Amino acid sequence: MESAFLSKNGITTDDLEKKIIDLLSKELLSVSQIAKKLGIRRDVAAGYLEALKNQGKLDFHKVGRSNVYTVCRRKEDE
Repeated sequence: MESAFLSKNGITTDDLEKKIIDLLSKELLSVSQIAKKLGIRRDVAAGYLEALKNQGKLDFHKVGRSNVYTVCRRKEDE
């Protein structure tokens, strides 16, 4: 159902993933902040973030009560 919403609004899954990675490469944001900036529901943002984490593109951190994700650093970047 959410993918129908995304395509109806001209946003593809790839676009959303790129936007999430772009946002997180610039600043540290909570799941709720990411959802608000992208205009999507928090649960949808959390799902995409978890999928990107499982793909090895993001790292997960707990900061206080917030769930925060950061862009993974590649080995060659270190």
